[in-house]
Amino acid sequence: MTTRPLVALDIGATKVACAIGLPHEHTPGFELLGTSLVAYPARPDGWLSEPLAVGQTIEQALEAAGVSGDFDRAVVAINPPSLASERTRAMVALADEPITVRSKDLERLQAHAVHHILGIDREPLLIERLSCTGNGFDGVRDPRGLAATRLAGVFHILTMPLSARRALVQAVESAGLEVARLTYALPAALAGAGDESLSRKRIIVVDIGGLTAEMGLFIEGVLHAVSIVPWGGLTLSTEIAQTCRVTMDQAIAWSLEGRACRKPEAHALIDGKWQSISEALTRLLEDQPRPDAVLVCGRGALMDGFVEWIEQAIGIPASLCRSPRTSQLGDLSRQIGLVGAIGLLELALRDGASRALRPSRGVNRLLERTRTILTEYF
Repeated sequence: MTTRPLVALDIGATKVACAIGLPHEHTPGFELLGTSLVAYPARPDGWLSEPLAVGQTIEQALEAAGVSGDFDRAVVAINPPSLASERTRAMVALADEPITVRSKDLERLQAHAVHHILGIDREPLLIERLSCTGNGFDGVRDPRGLAATRLAGVFHILTMPLSARRALVQAVESAGLEVARLTYALPAALAGAGDESLSRKRIIVVDIGGLTAEMGLFIEGVLHAVSIVPWGGLTLSTEIAQTCRVTMDQAIAWSLEGRACRKPEAHALIDGKWQSISEALTRLLEDQPRPDAVLVCGRGALMDGFVEWIEQAIGIPASLCRSPRTSQLGDLSRQIGLVGAIGLLELALRDGASRALRPSRGVNRLLERTRTILTEYF
């Protein structure tokens, strides 16, 4: 069986980052064949407000990656608006006498957890199993092999509007690709850092995108909590342009100057947005042990002095989130912009997981059609 290249797409509010990798046939990992970073032709009114225009940008990104070959599937990372982060607990009975916990028991437990919180108009984006409890054990993340009569678990679940998923699938399929896996962008950014030691630490990932600023607390590689602030690089620039009555190009330049900006009105806006990040991080870390490090990615990482300011504001070492696979690129903005797409490949191809990427297309479309009918007509 010939191994096909896999496309990874990090679809943001203002750009599409693309990385194409060829899985190794007999060992974990992949060969990075090409990358690209393409902005949308016009500033969007909202996230995926024009799916066909996003699809055209994906096509341009595939062409700019410069990789020839037969590929028809893509793993996709997104930071959608109206993202909901919830923690829930579920429990299932196993047997009257203690039996060994199996994978299908964990799947059943997860299904119960999702059922507790999922509305008919929402779609799960990321499901993290934080801990499990049974007869004789507590706080175990992977209880397979242990014995119990009942199993309880705590889950962190991120959900998104079903309409957002439909728009995303439309955009990707219009570019000739099938969505093989859809996931949240923050874990992809962490994986893109390419440091295995991070999976054993407590890490905060700060992603300043075009429309939102998102912060995630990872403990041993698992996303435990998310905090979202409703501003990003595009919204900040728009606010500066309107307040100071300047062009968007001038506003973008001032926003990238950070707190060093000498325009008083722009400086005040920037300072207020940065303070909201500090407050969100304080809430995220409330009653939590001190993290080991902060990784900053997204457009906000390019604001002058922003990384150093975060380190001073919360007293935790902070650095740019970049992939070692792009270290040869001289353009810092490209290095930062590609980290999520490369991290997607790391996640998808780790331990040969690419063999299980392709979903059952017929079943998925039947479920999608059923949920669409229920949502739109009832």
